[in-house]
Amino acid sequence: MVGLILEGGGSRGAYTAGVLDVLAKNNIFLPVTYGVSAGACNALSYLSKQSKRNYKIFTQYASDKRYCSMKLLRKTGSLFGFDFIFGELANKLLPYDFDEFRKTSMQLRVCTTDCNTGKAVFFDKEDIKQDFAPVIASASLPVISNIVEFRNHKLLDGGVTAPIPIEYAIKDGIAKNIVVLTRDRSYIKKDKPDFPLFILKSKYKQYPALIEAMVNRAKVYNKEREICYSEQDNNNALIIEPSSPINISRSCTKPELLDEIYKMGVKDAEARLVDINRFIALN
Repeated sequence: MVGLILEGGGSRGAYTAGVLDVLAKNNIFLPVTYGVSAGACNALSYLSKQSKRNYKIFTQYASDKRYCSMKLLRKTGSLFGFDFIFGELANKLLPYDFDEFRKTSMQLRVCTTDCNTGKAVFFDKEDIKQDFAPVIASASLPVISNIVEFRNHKLLDGGVTAPIPIEYAIKDGIAKNIVVLTRDRSYIKKDKPDFPLFILKSKYKQYPALIEAMVNRAKVYNKEREICYSEQDNNNALIIEPSSPINISRSCTKPELLDEIYKMGVKDAEARLVDINRFIALN
């Protein structure tokens, strides 16, 4: 069995959307997907077989103030408008095919971070209902998003604890994996928290394990990248990664830039199609 692992990265997820549309176009639907943050959001349309849906979201709605804005952050505590994205957008503007999602044999493992333990917590496809709570939790970036309460957990961005969850896939028995990264081969995450320590201590003083996880995030991220490349060297993984650095913020809302990044994902995936099919056939 070959698994699919999707890194997050906010707006860099436009790259992943391009890769997944190429897989879908070539009828490559892998049995289990591990999605983190934007990767989990992209995985939804992959499992429901709605090609170009995420492309339309990025290019038609990312610049909508209901999707992402400082006004939302001030008003709701979240930079991203999850109520809009998983409400009106998912139900009316670009309806999500929940029927196909439910009936597909493909499985989905969504990674989140438990604020109390500072550990990764995964939820399965069966846990995802109309409110998309596990996926929202997975995409809820610390400081600029609200904590999501679900199944007796207080949850935030899965990228804090398992940004590229290849180790978890291997532990689950998925020994062969296709990994979609949103950073190019040269990238190394700088060893410092995404937010100043005093902000983390002020906002999350009752969650010391979360603060520790945030402080160690760069080390975890770089280690998981090393594991991915080591697995590829041992023919246990195939990595699809940006052919050029993606130098945008996580909250980029410019349709023209997101379009370019999506097209890079398409181009890079098409260039690896022979390798992808060979990897799947051999495993």
